Amino acid sequence: MRRVWPLALLLMVTGCATVAERAYYPNPADPETRVLAEALWRAAKAASDDPGEYSFAMIRTRKVSAYTVEDATFYFTQGLARQPAKIIDALVAHEVAHEVLGHIGERRALSLSPGAGFTVLGIAIPGAGLLDFVANPLIVRAFTRDQEIAADLKAVQILRDMGYESPRRAMAEALRAAAKVNGPPRGGWLAAKPTLEDRLSRLEPLEAEKQAAQ
Repeated sequence: MRRVWPLALLLMVTGCATVAERAYYPNPADPETRVLAEALWRAAKAASDDPGEYSFAMIRTRKVSAYTVEDATFYFTQGLARQPAKIIDALVAHEVAHEVLGHIGERRALSLSPGAGFTVLGIAIPGAGLLDFVANPLIVRAFTRDQEIAADLKAVQILRDMGYESPRRAMAEALRAAAKVNGPPRGGWLAAKPTLEDRLSRLEPLEAEKQAAQ
């Protein structure tokens, strides 16, 4: 029998206050908890990671979202738990991709590193502390947008190993489903996520749709 319940053991909230205020400990017997635990277990195994090290909490909102913080801790929304299994699998796989790619640690190191903005761009400006203070958040956001694309593509690999025959199409459908509920992410320099159009374009070409049996 597949181990699931260790995933429901929750760590202390270390994310931003707005998330923490709406987060709660899910009941292990709740069907929504079971669905998310199963998806997280399967995605972790497909990524060759140890699902026993993973934990998650829930967030009270109808939005279809998932978040990754440190120590293999995830936050899933009630809205995500109520989506079809294919959407849940794809968006959970995306968050597992962030974890296995080490994105949280990279983002923190970049945001805390003196001169990080100019180092990333390959530009050295002595004494540019004030400029770096202004530019660094923009660089971190651009870096985060790149991480989202990388996680989408890694999630495609994870979904394939979860048994999906059309993982690119499954990922694209999940992104569209989330945007339909949440609204499209805002673009521009201050955006922490790429636009839906940009994310979908990176998944091309999608696999051909199977013809229904006659």
